[in-house]
Amino acid sequence: MKKNYTKIVLDLMMAITFVLLMNPRVLNGLPFHEIAGVIIGVAILFHIGLNFRWVITTTKKIFDPKLPKKTRFSFLLNILLLISMATVIVTGILISRVVFPSLAIQGGHSIRGIHGLSADATLALVGLHIGVHWQWIMSICKRAFKSKEGKLRKGVLASVILSLAILAGGIQWFASTATTSMGDFNKAPIQQNSQSSTNGGTGTINQNPPNGDFQGEKFEHDGRGGKEGHGGSSSPFLVVLNYFAIWAAIIIPTYYLEKRILRKRRKSNDLHPKVS
Repeated sequence: MKKNYTKIVLDLMMAITFVLLMNPRVLNGLPFHEIAGVIIGVAILFHIGLNFRWVITTTKKIFDPKLPKKTRFSFLLNILLLISMATVIVTGILISRVVFPSLAIQGGHSIRGIHGLSADATLALVGLHIGVHWQWIMSICKRAFKSKEGKLRKGVLASVILSLAILAGGIQWFASTATTSMGDFNKAPIQQNSQSSTNGGTGTINQNPPNGDFQGEKFEHDGRGGKEGHGGSSSPFLVVLNYFAIWAAIIIPTYYLEKRILRKRRKSNDLHPKVS
């Protein structure tokens, strides 16, 4: 039970962080985008570790005709999700400007495009993944937050609220510190450009950063470009609300479609019972 509770809390925090990463403008751009991307990469490895036994067992039985179709579909969905997420991480490293600048590929516009497309694919696959497991999620939440007598477990609820508060506090702290640190990123290109203009004999100072510097890459890091980024707003609350609404549009039909398929299967089994 504790393991399932850890999964729910970890997945919720990963979901919030992931949707914040979908907009490269949120929380002052690249510093948060890249550092949070590294953190969520580590969280994904931890998530796989928590489900390692299921992964091994299902891999061994993947070609077994007795394996339930839902389990096989879930396994294949997880493989696709792992591939898309790995693509996001690898391409993110190759266009990094803050965390891995030495590994960045200059002028990697095609890589930025792949980064953006794989991020959108991951968003859709995560929504499908949640929809397929929605019944299990609700079952775990009910057992986690309610006792056998039907009473609300205040301690569990308080710990979840505390976890989310720590996450929100960490994001707010990062936003305030990144505002100060961003000045250091922007000063260097301006000073360098000023010196080059002066040495050229013009005596004028060009205040526009050169192409490809930190400021120029800030809103184009994921290949989507645009002044407003993908989410249309840099407010963390609005970004989370926007992408959770997108997930809801995927989760709800997936959940009801699965229910309908299971209902038809039960009716078919009742009409044509298996002979032992």
